[in-house]
Amino acid sequence: MRARRQVVIADAHRLWRHTLRKVLEGFGAYCVVGEAASGEALLEQAERTRPDIILTDAILPALDGIEVLKRLRGIAPVPRALVLSEIEDPEVVREAFAAGAMGYVSKREDLVVLRRALGAVCGGVSFLSPRVARGILEFAQGEAVGRSFGRKSIPLVELELLRFLAKGWSDKVIAAALGLGLEAVNYYRLDLLRRLPRMTPTSDPRL
Repeated sequence: MRARRQVVIADAHRLWRHTLRKVLEGFGAYCVVGEAASGEALLEQAERTRPDIILTDAILPALDGIEVLKRLRGIAPVPRALVLSEIEDPEVVREAFAAGAMGYVSKREDLVVLRRALGAVCGGVSFLSPRVARGILEFAQGEAVGRSFGRKSIPLVELELLRFLAKGWSDKVIAAALGLGLEAVNYYRLDLLRRLPRMTPTSDPRL
């Protein structure tokens, strides 16, 4: 029998952490080995338990969730990080992936999306939930009409990829629709996220 993946959950709300623990253990493939209510506590838990997966909010007290992702790179082996947050702002998503996240899921998604995300991240594949992808698609289309997108126009294949992700299509279905391999789908998704330009919002969505 395959060993369950070890997970540390980080969220400021105790009830949410408790619910997530029940959900993850109900999936059958995961074992929650630690919980953290702050960024500092998450780093301590990660150092102590050396989990396979970090499931964290983008907002954490004491030490911001994005900063924690950067510092997790100093842990060996580096745990794979999945962000689960109410924030769907493209700039925060960009920062999360730049800091080392492998996936980003909106808390407003169904549990089946979270399960898919965990499976993808465990397999070393990036993941964007449909709601998050829709937000990036709207931003990308606005950039295509107005300013340049990372000093380049958006490649058609990446724009199509975003449209399919926003519909909740699986990588396998997207690969077939675009005539690509699964590795190529993952490559284009990461390439797009890494090239997202910095935005200049009037206020930080994490505040």
